[in-house]
Amino acid sequence: MGFIEDVEKIIKNCPKERQTLFFSATISDSIKKLSKKYTKDAVNVFGKKMVDPSKLKQVYYDVQKNMKLSLLIHLLNNESSSLIMVFCNTRRNVDFVVSALRKNNLDAISIHGGLTQNKRTKTIKTFHKGKSRVLVCTDVAARGLHIDDVSHVYNYDLPKDPKDYIHRIGRTARAGEKGKVINLLCDYDHESFSRILNEYRNFNVEKLKKPYIKKAVLPRITKNKRRFNNNGRL
Repeated sequence: MGFIEDVEKIIKNCPKERQTLFFSATISDSIKKLSKKYTKDAVNVFGKKMVDPSKLKQVYYDVQKNMKLSLLIHLLNNESSSLIMVFCNTRRNVDFVVSALRKNNLDAISIHGGLTQNKRTKTIKTFHKGKSRVLVCTDVAARGLHIDDVSHVYNYDLPKDPKDYIHRIGRTARAGEKGKVINLLCDYDHESFSRILNEYRNFNVEKLKKPYIKKAVLPRITKNKRRFNNNGRL
């Protein structure tokens, strides 16, 4: 996650005679190499699976790019849900989606790497307490968080790495509760979606027919003194 150099500096200053505990949500090849490098005669301990695949429903919609946000707003208004996490690939998309949801009378908050740690902590507390029902986020919120009652995970953008998809969907269907993952695909998501399905061939991701939806009201975006209208044109 970008901290390996710092971690290695700390390890080099630790006593040679020590006990090392190494934690990871997934065991990739890079993680295996790292664990062999810094552990000796290690014992592997695996935690009980928190996500029940039988209680997790995965679906996807295939829409045009300019209708993706309108579909998201429609589903948020019509799907019965508890807490909701909406994942985007970039900070810019997170900020844009949050602005659009608020403009369409949906209470949403955001979290991404551009926020201070204090701000992120306050945001997570607000979401965890249910004071805001929709959390729009990057993959910074996909790992290391324990949040109860997340019933829906939306992938507004599909992650390029299939393992990030696993971390995202692991936010729901936890501790015996049911969960639903809704993937919103447009033309630039198909390649990432194919990689996910190839990597996890046991997944059953059902294609759903797009409902009738109205074009949502989009926020104006000002950049370099240029203003865009609802169609993204100057």
